[in-house]
Amino acid sequence: MQNQCMRGKVDPNEVSRFLDAWFAVRQLIQAANFNHFSKAGLSATQFMTLNLLPESGEAIAMGDLARRMNLKPATVAKTVDSLEARQLLARERSPEDGRVVLVRITGEGSSFQNAAAGQFRRHISKMFSAIPPADRAALIHGLESLVRVSGVSPAARGAAPASRNTRRSPQR
Repeated sequence: MQNQCMRGKVDPNEVSRFLDAWFAVRQLIQAANFNHFSKAGLSATQFMTLNLLPESGEAIAMGDLARRMNLKPATVAKTVDSLEARQLLARERSPEDGRVVLVRITGEGSSFQNAAAGQFRRHISKMFSAIPPADRAALIHGLESLVRVSGVSPAARGAAPASRNTRRSPQR
């Protein structure tokens, strides 16, 4: 099989099965992750916004945030207003360019994210424990291989540290 893959020959049925499983897993993870936030009264846009703010407290320009979310700046501004009112994030003017508005997650926002991420990890762990150990190992190995051959490291894509890796939205 490895030789076949190296020569570019892949069974189309395998590709179809992979894509079907990938989309189902992605849907499962999005639903489980978002469920924790929706219980706290967050919209999908609010959820995505918080997911894109670095846990370190580093600020992101509103324009950059809008581009990363593929949304209009006005939509992001309304979302930031609502999250700021809940004290989950804060905005400020850039010291370098006063025209630029920066957004950063607050301590309360970070605590909120970490609590939700912990709940999500427990949920995934429960499902994961129902998979036989050999299948879990094969799943992890396969996903790590996929990431390796993609040529893009998780860090380069903006993956979060293990404590909050559930925060990242696939809609980047």
